[in-house]
Amino acid sequence: MTIRSVARTASGNIAEELAQQGRRTAVVPRTGSGQDVGEQRIWSKDFILVMVITTFASTAITTQMGTLPLYVASLGGSTAVSGAIVGVLGISALIFRFPTGVLLDTYGRRALLIIGLAILLIDFSLLNVFRTLLMLFCLRLLQGIGNGIQTTSTSTLAADLIPPGRLQTGLGYFSLAQVVPSAIGPLIGLSVVEHFGYRMLFAVGVVLTAAALALSLLLTDRGVPGRNATATPERGERTRSGDSLALLMRPSILLPSAVMFVVFCAAAGVTAFVAQFAVEAGIADVGVYFVVASASTVIVRLFVSPLLIRFRQPAVVLASLTMVCATFFLVANAPNLGVLLLAAALYGAGQANLQPMMNTLVLDGIEPGQRGRVTAFFSASADVAYGGGALLWGIVAGWCGFRSMYVICGVCALLGFVFYLWLLIGRSHERSGGRSSERRSSGVQPAE
Repeated sequence: MTIRSVARTASGNIAEELAQQGRRTAVVPRTGSGQDVGEQRIWSKDFILVMVITTFASTAITTQMGTLPLYVASLGGSTAVSGAIVGVLGISALIFRFPTGVLLDTYGRRALLIIGLAILLIDFSLLNVFRTLLMLFCLRLLQGIGNGIQTTSTSTLAADLIPPGRLQTGLGYFSLAQVVPSAIGPLIGLSVVEHFGYRMLFAVGVVLTAAALALSLLLTDRGVPGRNATATPERGERTRSGDSLALLMRPSILLPSAVMFVVFCAAAGVTAFVAQFAVEAGIADVGVYFVVASASTVIVRLFVSPLLIRFRQPAVVLASLTMVCATFFLVANAPNLGVLLLAAALYGAGQANLQPMMNTLVLDGIEPGQRGRVTAFFSASADVAYGGGALLWGIVAGWCGFRSMYVICGVCALLGFVFYLWLLIGRSHERSGGRSSERRSSGVQPAE
C-alpha cells in the first residue's frame, strides 16, 4: 500500500466519522414502537418536578455566592478564612460525588435525592442557630455533601426520564434549571441581606430547600432502571466496584469530560477574577457580565438549540468551542464594558450547546444502571476545574497580570478542540478496524 493510499484512507475514515456523527443528529430516528423522536415526550410530570427541584435547591445555594464573604467579615473573619469557607463546599461536593454515583446505581435515584435535600434543609436551619466561624465552616462542609448528592441525583434522574432519542434536547432544557439559579440567586441573596439581614437570607434557604424536599416526595420511585429485580444490592455493588474504573476510562466518557474540564477551568478565571480585573481596567457595572452570559444561554437553549438539532453534531460542537474560546481573548483585550458583554454573550451561546452535547456523548451507549457513576464523573470535572482553576489563575495573574492570564485561559480552552478531534479520530479508527475484520473473516483482502 502506497503512502498516498494510506493518507487517502485515513482522511476518508475521519470524513466518514464526521458524516456519521452528523447523521446521528440530522436524521430523525424512530423508536421501537414506531414513534418518531419528535413525538416522544420530554415534558413528563417527573421531569418537570426534577427541573423545579433543581431550580429551588440550586437557588438556595447560589444566594450565598455574593453574600457569604460579607457574612464571614461580619463575624470577624479574614479574607483567607472567607476563601476557605467558600471553597470547602466544592471540595466536599467533589469528594462525595463518586460514592453518590455508586449508591445511585445500587439503591435508586429518589431515595438518594431525598437524603441530599434533607441534609440541605437541616444545614440551612442550623445556619441561624450557630453563628461562629468554626460552625459556619462545618455547616458549609455539610452543605457541600448535601449539594453533591442532590445535583448528582437530579442529573441522573433527568437522564433516566428523557427519551433516548431526545437526550441532547432534554439535557439542554434540564440545564436551564442549573443556569437560571446562577443568575438570579446572587441577586436575591444580596437584595435580602440589604433589606432584611442574614437571618432572613438563611430563612429563604430553608423555604427553598423545604419546597424542593416536599416536591421530591411526589416523584415516582423507579428504582435503578435496567437492574434485574432478583439481583441484590450487595451483589450489584461487588460487580460495580470491579468495573467502575474501566467504565470511566472509556474514551467516549473520558474525552467529552476532558473537553468540559478545560473549558470550565478557563471559565474559572473569569468567574473568580473578572470583577477585580474590571476595577484595574476602570470598567464599571461588571456584574452585568454574568446576567448577560446566563440570559444568552437561556435564549439559545430555548430558541436556537432546537433548530440546530438537524445540523451535523461536529459542526455545532466546533462552532460552540470557537465561541467559548473567543470569549477569553475578547476579555483579555476588553477596553470597555461593551466588549466584556459581547464576550459574555458569546460564552453563554457557546456553552448553551456545548455542555448538553458533551453530556449526551458521555451517556451515549451507557446502560441505565451505569448512569449514576458516569454522571458523577462528568459533574466532577466541573468541580475540579472551577476549584483548581481559581487557584491556578490566581497564581498566574500575580505573575503576569490579568490580561495575559486571560490569553492563557483562551489557550487552555483551545485544548477542547484537541480532545474532541481525538474522540472523532478514535471512533473513525474503531469503525475502520471493524470493517477490516469483516473483510478478513469473509476472505476479502484490502486493496493495495
